[in-house]
Amino acid sequence: MKQIIYILFTSVIVGCCQNSKQTKQSNQDESTISPRKNSFDFYSNSVLTVIDAEELCEFNFDFFLPMLNQKLANYGIKLEVETVDNYQSSFEILINEQKVKLYSESELSDGTFWDSGPRNFFRKVNEILEEKDINKKFYLLYTGNDLNALFLTEKQFKTMSKLNEGEAKEIPFLP
Repeated sequence: MKQIIYILFTSVIVGCCQNSKQTKQSNQDESTISPRKNSFDFYSNSVLTVIDAEELCEFNFDFFLPMLNQKLANYGIKLEVETVDNYQSSFEILINEQKVKLYSESELSDGTFWDSGPRNFFRKVNEILEEKDINKKFYLLYTGNDLNALFLTEKQFKTMSKLNEGEAKEIPFLP
């Protein structure tokens, strides 16, 4: 009986310690450096934005636009995205008053619009960043509903690519 009580007591103490560590980790600012010295956290909120290609291709920008603008605010940039009057047939939007065709009728028909829509959107965003001499770009990671955008310098992109050699799905790509 004493052994059972000892085991239960030990389990409770270990469980409490683990919960305490998890709470500390979740309360840490995840936007800068991971616990390893000089290690950049590629999956922090300051870098990664969940996009979801379906939302983007269905012209639902409110899902991710506030998070993109939060990252861009440090650079004095705000994205204003609007649909054009005939967007349902033209598949066009305005990004900071510049027209962008997300995808074509043929891409809609053959199902490739899930890929071309995000690529065209972020290609235009990266052009805006380049015009403002910003040394970061949005790189895409994954596709479809799992689509994410990573806001990286070229050096960070190369580091992430090298760290994920052999795992092609984990390497971001330019739109």
